[in-house]
Amino acid sequence: MFQEVLSYEQNLSASQDVTRYDPQQMIPKQALMKIVSAAQDRRFAEEIDELEKLQGISSIESGLKTNFTFGLKGDDFEQRNLQYGDNLKHFTLPNTYMQLLFQALEDCMIRILLGASIVSIVIGVFTVDDDHRSFAWIEGFAIFMAVLISCNVTAINDYWKQSQFQNLRQMEEMRRTVVVWRDGCRMDLSYSLVMVGDIIQICEGMEIPADCIVIEAADLTVDESEMTGETIPIKKDTYDNCIKQRNKLKNRKSRLSKYDVPSPVMLGGTKVLSGEGKMVVAVVGESSSIGKIYYQLTTQEEEPTPLQLQLEEFALQIRQFGLISAGLILFVFLMRFGIDRIKEGSFEKEHIRELVNFFIISITVIIVAIPECLPLIVTLNLAYSTKRMLQDNNLVRKLAACETMGRVDMVLTCKTGILTPNKMSVVQLWNEELMDIDAYKERLNLSTYLPAHMHELFIQSAIVNGTPVIRGEGQGNKTEVAMLLFAEQFGINYEKERNTHLATKKIPFSSRRKRMSTIIGDKRLVIKGAGEIILEGCNKLHSKSKGIIPIDSSIRTSIELAIQQMASQGLSTIALAYKDIKGNQDLEKINENGVYQIETVDLTLIAIVGIKDILRAEVPLGIAACKTAGIKVRMITGDNKLTALAIAKECGILIDENQSLVLEGADFLNRIGGLVCKQCQTSKCDCPRDQKSAYQLDKQIRVDTIKYGAEFDKIYPFLDVLARSRSEDKYALLVGLQERGYVVAVTGDGTSDVPILKKADVGFVMGIGGTEVARQSASIVLLDDNFNSILKAALWGRNIYDSIKKFLQFQLTVNIAISVLTLLSVIVIKQAVLEPIQMLWINLIMNTFAQLALVTESPTPELLKRNPQNINEDMISPKMFKNILGQAIYQMVVIMVLIFYGQTFIPEFKGEEDESIVFKGKLQYKYSNTYFDETNNLHICPNYTDYCNLISFNTDYYIDGSENYQSFYKETYIPSRQFTVIFNTFVIMQLFNFINARRVRNEINIFKGILSNTFFLTTVFGILALQLIIVTFGGIGFHCYSFYGLNIEQWLICLTFGVGSLVVRLILRVIPDPKNRSLTRPDQMNNSQNLTFPTVTMHDYKYQVQSLSLESESENENLNNPIQEYQS
Repeated sequence: MFQEVLSYEQNLSASQDVTRYDPQQMIPKQALMKIVSAAQDRRFAEEIDELEKLQGISSIESGLKTNFTFGLKGDDFEQRNLQYGDNLKHFTLPNTYMQLLFQALEDCMIRILLGASIVSIVIGVFTVDDDHRSFAWIEGFAIFMAVLISCNVTAINDYWKQSQFQNLRQMEEMRRTVVVWRDGCRMDLSYSLVMVGDIIQICEGMEIPADCIVIEAADLTVDESEMTGETIPIKKDTYDNCIKQRNKLKNRKSRLSKYDVPSPVMLGGTKVLSGEGKMVVAVVGESSSIGKIYYQLTTQEEEPTPLQLQLEEFALQIRQFGLISAGLILFVFLMRFGIDRIKEGSFEKEHIRELVNFFIISITVIIVAIPECLPLIVTLNLAYSTKRMLQDNNLVRKLAACETMGRVDMVLTCKTGILTPNKMSVVQLWNEELMDIDAYKERLNLSTYLPAHMHELFIQSAIVNGTPVIRGEGQGNKTEVAMLLFAEQFGINYEKERNTHLATKKIPFSSRRKRMSTIIGDKRLVIKGAGEIILEGCNKLHSKSKGIIPIDSSIRTSIELAIQQMASQGLSTIALAYKDIKGNQDLEKINENGVYQIETVDLTLIAIVGIKDILRAEVPLGIAACKTAGIKVRMITGDNKLTALAIAKECGILIDENQSLVLEGADFLNRIGGLVCKQCQTSKCDCPRDQKSAYQLDKQIRVDTIKYGAEFDKIYPFLDVLARSRSEDKYALLVGLQERGYVVAVTGDGTSDVPILKKADVGFVMGIGGTEVARQSASIVLLDDNFNSILKAALWGRNIYDSIKKFLQFQLTVNIAISVLTLLSVIVIKQAVLEPIQMLWINLIMNTFAQLALVTESPTPELLKRNPQNINEDMISPKMFKNILGQAIYQMVVIMVLIFYGQTFIPEFKGEEDESIVFKGKLQYKYSNTYFDETNNLHICPNYTDYCNLISFNTDYYIDGSENYQSFYKETYIPSRQFTVIFNTFVIMQLFNFINARRVRNEINIFKGILSNTFFLTTVFGILALQLIIVTFGGIGFHCYSFYGLNIEQWLICLTFGVGSLVVRLILRVIPDPKNRSLTRPDQMNNSQNLTFPTVTMHDYKYQVQSLSLESESENENLNNPIQEYQS
């Protein structure tokens, strides 16, 4: 059993003794809990013994102050809730916005950034002169704002996620209702509003909302597998019948099973398989059996996903690169500073400022290199994706599941509810011939299948002979509901027909009887039931063309062949029959299965109908798309082999039986030996299963493994369908696949699926058909219970990976270029090529815009035309590495050319500043080709044709260390025009490389789809506009030329070098990628071998029988096909 239910021990005082209480007082809550606990842990009939101590069921009625006929009065609800509690799901209160914000601030990376911002502000403000102090705080403040943005976005996203799931819970509470009696009135009531003492109507298929005690029962059986792990139907009955059976068998209890005596207790969370009746609510809320499981689920923590671990490791490596770069830069600065001071033999006050400036530059490089945008890019990506996924009917409960879906290469899907709508439909009808029914069509004509004179017989046997309803939420046996839906297709109102044809007696269906019968007006008995069984009692056929005819051997053979043909297609066959009777017929003669003799002889067959849970219309295309996307789909179902095989073929999971395996769950589990503890090598051991218990017991946590791993390796590549599957079979298959490196998504709907949903890499639960416990355990809720929603989730998951890779390709190019350029410029010209405020603009503003634009790019269909993200692949692929390095080298070369050769080709133009006092006699700091007037010892411009038309060489220091532009800047505080061009060119190159980053897989057209992303276009032109403003009007604040920045010709030069980034990308496309192994960590190399399997074709889709989690460039090995071994 995979469930872990919290024990709930009660220490009772004398005053709380459950064996004695005043009949005038209400029964203690502990007494009721003890009854339920005894039912959960029953060995024979312990819950009956506990009821007997309370003087039986009559004491329950009086002790709960209710009435088994009329229900609660409604005058003590408040007191009743205070004493017994309510049935609301009391989950952990959602965090407030401020709590979420403080949680985000606890991140180590965020704390480092906060420290860096404070240091930057302090150093900037207190180490500069008065003229610059008004700008010195900007750098540190900008970092501080980046931290606030990151933390607030994280908090907003978490708060939004909480709100979305709270809304879903409210929707679910309103949708799930039961029929109760209050004040003698029958009403529909939400599960959450049920209270102790309520009288609830029991009907087939319903989920029990709380722990209850049966007060009326007719052939009542319950599926308790979701609570106790028992797979057999458990019989339930009234207390009086149970105690009679207990007394009859108690002398033989050592030889009996614990369920030979029926139980009067209905456990919350279980489902009614058959029968009907009434029950009284005994225990609700967190004290109930289902409530304890809810509590356990809300106290568990999520583990980090592979992507989160990868990014954390990657961020650490980038930080190390930044620290090393900053250390080298500081070392070179100090070394040159020391040499200069020794040569000059002086140390002045201004040298202190120079030292401080060295530290500021080094800290700025660290700030640039620290990937503070990584948490922001992931957060924004997940926030955007989860919001868009909700539109695709995927409610993401665990954010990590979004990115994990990008790695999923295996899906274990249920049949019912996912591939099929969990709604039986009539698809075939036999009368003289087998006729197909279009189950997808809204309106049909009954006369097409049966003549008008047979319509009344059909209505009476198929519709009046039944109890289900389909209005509202709908209740009843799925087979009967299928008959009602079939009638609705013919425009028949079942409620009107039931009122027209009054039933004088109804004999309900049971698993033993295999039929349901109704006597209408004491004149006609109508029957429907299992085809082959009802046929045995038929000696006449009401033929649609010949009327009533005897069933001879030939007709019987044709009917049996029709039944066999339907069964081979996975259909359940239902026979409709009738018998005209006169007056009171003998209803006393009954066999051991509860079948009356009147139901077994002289019946007239009306028709045989074939029903099944039809495939969703969109599923075959979805399965084919999964195969194209490299996602292997395996079907796990409780159906028999024939039904499972038919569905698998119909939806495209199984194409060629010679290349696929269809096994039953028990056979599969027997072959692989089941699960054992990896340490103890036994199926049962004392190893704890949770981290908390392992810590308390000082033991290693249990890790499950397949016992016969070699046998599993032979089976799983070809296993397409697991039939007659139980939870333990599905769990074992999941464990085996995960051990072999697959990333597995599973679907589930019941409480028994909880361990599987939690163990899976991504657990999908049905939002409509799933239980509340399953929804709490899942990663993603499928709001429409549709398989294609899983495919959409995979699309968004892959888009998340691509978005992160796009940003990394862009970000790392900037980081490398800035770090290396700064180091080179410090070595050569004793200054940083970019000022700290300029670096901060590039790092913070531009990258923030860039990541916002990249994460809002919608996924494209091409994402599903390649294999999933390889779990062992580095975040930086060979192509990305080539582009990052190539673009960084190009940018560094361009900047070095602008530094040392810019004065040879960058034009300069006359401006009003030429006549100003600051440039008088010092035009050499603006132009490189001035005329030197030796008489006046001045640099002048006699004309602007032969002289003063090229930009000046404006490095702060010459290569030999002597001052160049620095001496002019100390006097005027006018930044260099040459380095304004350099700054602008660097930003423009990043802008064009930002466009390059839209594609990370060598796609030739980087502009594809760009017009559909208005935010991206807005970002590009927005950055360009801000850069124009900064260069033109930024002045000393951004270290840009003080007299309106750059003119049009200089801007065109900058744009030309920017466009060069696009040309460089085209050149890089033809350069071979570096080998993958060089980019793979040593611990991953042993896991890089992969397998490929035979291919088949369906609807022009070519796919592998076994699809693996590898990039298309990877090499594959072949595996021998062991199918022949298993076909025998």
